[in-house]
Amino acid sequence: MTGTPSEGWKVFADDDDSENVPLWKALAQFTSDDLDEGLKANAAVIDQAKPPFARFYNLAFIVGLGFGFLFVIFLIALVISMRTGSMDLFSVLVLATAAGTTAPQLWRRIYQYGLKIPEAPLPLPHAPDRHFDDMLGYLQRVSGPRAYYLARFGNKRVFLNRRIFFGRLRYFVFSEHSADRAVVMRLRTLRALPADIFLHRDDVDRMLLMGRPRRKGGPGRNSKYRYSEAIIALIGDPRLAALDLNDRAASIRTIKDWLSEWFEANADASGDAPRGDQLSPYAEKICDHLKNQVADRSR
Repeated sequence: MTGTPSEGWKVFADDDDSENVPLWKALAQFTSDDLDEGLKANAAVIDQAKPPFARFYNLAFIVGLGFGFLFVIFLIALVISMRTGSMDLFSVLVLATAAGTTAPQLWRRIYQYGLKIPEAPLPLPHAPDRHFDDMLGYLQRVSGPRAYYLARFGNKRVFLNRRIFFGRLRYFVFSEHSADRAVVMRLRTLRALPADIFLHRDDVDRMLLMGRPRRKGGPGRNSKYRYSEAIIALIGDPRLAALDLNDRAASIRTIKDWLSEWFEANADASGDAPRGDQLSPYAEKICDHLKNQVADRSR
């Protein structure tokens, strides 16, 4: 992917083992085995749908800001004029500007979710995309993974209602950029969604194992890197038995290092090898598989 990384990417690029996976990163992993390709494909879908809504929402913000400024002025004037005969006029102006300040925000909320809390996903106002809809299918379930954000103080998880994924502009919550996510309003409030929305890494792993779309085989559709060969080479390696599987993060880092060593030792003439974030899903699956084997033997 080209261009300057977003703030969220800077935070998580070097922390592949974080248990808090940003929603945009989870969808990119769900879309493609290559994180950069997944991000690029998902950004193209959002960028295609965004222009009309970005214009309308920016206009709503400017209108609300203008009325808010007038509201403050007229409120001050009302306080000053309480002992004069012009109090009635300023009272009307305060009420009118207060309505003008809140109306654009209410319009945004109503357009996104309707007049009442939706009980099912609302129709999309733009073309659908299979990858977005497949992942949304998990997040919209009562028994599905629970998305959350981290509270400003204490890093406490605050879980979001699954109906946040029922809105007309639900694709925007998967954007890597906070300005796009701000287009979507939080259900039952006038506040924009927080800087990043997360899923727990265990939930992401389960979704990837259950339903990530796979590319069909055939000419021109081969994986760029020989992941299968690397995994096969690692099977039976005596070092696996020495892993402390109770420390999942450390085990994944170690397996990633071993996979990276294999790719470096077996690189072609170009010397190209996958990055750490590309090896993470495979290292995680190997670690989980080993842990399941240990659990089965102990039964």
